[in-house]
Amino acid sequence: MKRGLSLAMVMLLVASIILGCSNSSSSDKKDVVKVWTYPVHGEYEAELKELVESFKKENENIEIEYEVLSWAEGPQKFDIALNSGNPPDIYFGKPQGKYVDSGLLVPLDDKLNVSKDDYNQVALDYMKIEDKLYGLPIYMFLHVWGGNKQLLDEAGIDYEKIQQEGWTWKEFEELAKKGVGKTENGDDRYGFVFQGNNEELLVHLAMNNGLPNRYTEDGITWNDDKILETMEYIKSLVDSGIMPKETAAVDPAKRMELFYNYQAMFFGRAIPYFDPVVELHNQEIKDGKIEGKEVNFVLLPIPHNEGEEQVSFGGSEGYMMFTQKNAKEDHMKNSVKVLEHLTSAEAGKAAAALALPQVHKDAEGKFEMPLAPYNKVAAEVLASHVLPPSNASAAAAAKDDRFRTEVVIPTFQGLLSGELTPEEAAEEFKTKGEAIFSQ
Repeated sequence: MKRGLSLAMVMLLVASIILGCSNSSSSDKKDVVKVWTYPVHGEYEAELKELVESFKKENENIEIEYEVLSWAEGPQKFDIALNSGNPPDIYFGKPQGKYVDSGLLVPLDDKLNVSKDDYNQVALDYMKIEDKLYGLPIYMFLHVWGGNKQLLDEAGIDYEKIQQEGWTWKEFEELAKKGVGKTENGDDRYGFVFQGNNEELLVHLAMNNGLPNRYTEDGITWNDDKILETMEYIKSLVDSGIMPKETAAVDPAKRMELFYNYQAMFFGRAIPYFDPVVELHNQEIKDGKIEGKEVNFVLLPIPHNEGEEQVSFGGSEGYMMFTQKNAKEDHMKNSVKVLEHLTSAEAGKAAAALALPQVHKDAEGKFEMPLAPYNKVAAEVLASHVLPPSNASAAAAAKDDRFRTEVVIPTFQGLLSGELTPEEAAEEFKTKGEAIFSQ
């Protein structure tokens, strides 16, 4: 009897120990929040590591597992993950209609621990769709044009006046002609070079020809004489030799190569961050690490058609939160904490490194922007010409995603390569675009 009781007590004691160990193991297990991001600037991964470490000090039960994707392959990898229903918890970028349509992009309005008043309102607005907040920004981006300071000085071009007052299509064309010729090495030099592997050039000039948005709730706007006029202007730049006839094959790397080699007087797309990047390139030449001729970067506005308003292409980017099937509420709350930390004032280093204004109010004035004085003034002026978002519905935005991918990019490529005339390209936009938006 005593022996039986003793055995039962031993078994009970062993069971309680095992259960206790199990509970301890379960409670000590960290919740893993997956983050997919991009090399926002040259030193961003180092900054990200610092952000992760500072987060760990305050949140020992949460582990951040991050991956830095490539700009070339990352978007496709994310789309595959999203379509399979298994996106990362946190993803870098800006909200898109197709993300909302997936049902996995999480609206944040009632989930935040921080105040939305901590952020620049315009920057927040660019992280919304249908007035729902789907992300928090880390910077306001600015995509404009640039120039080779040495070539501009040689041609007697008053770039500081252009930076502050802007210029028309006609004025730009006349100045760009001065850049056409040969380099010291006998290579072709162009007045203007723009990456032709996407539709950005068309977007920039259409915005400055009275078409600030590609679509509205009523459908596409790229279906009238203004988009035709814009494509005719681009075609004239190619036909006159101001732009390379091989523009359709020019990617961002080739664009910068032509700039560094003094083969481009003006170029696009340009961002303020090119100022410190170019200075680093110059230092490598001085140090004998690479061969080349030093050059300085000038930040410039996009020219506008006569009678139209000058517009800068801009917006904000940051981090969004996604969910997966059967996601637990505690995991969602932990993901929100990670998102907030990655977009906090501490994350303001990224905006400063990119020479962009701070979007978190507590970061204002705490980081130095690496810009030449004339470019710092230009950045402030150009940022003032960024339009607010269109606030179109998610359904309209999703249709525009299709229009851009299926129609705009391949059609514009056809125009640049000479396979389509401006009239034929405009007809493609009209017929195929209206078909997509009517669905």
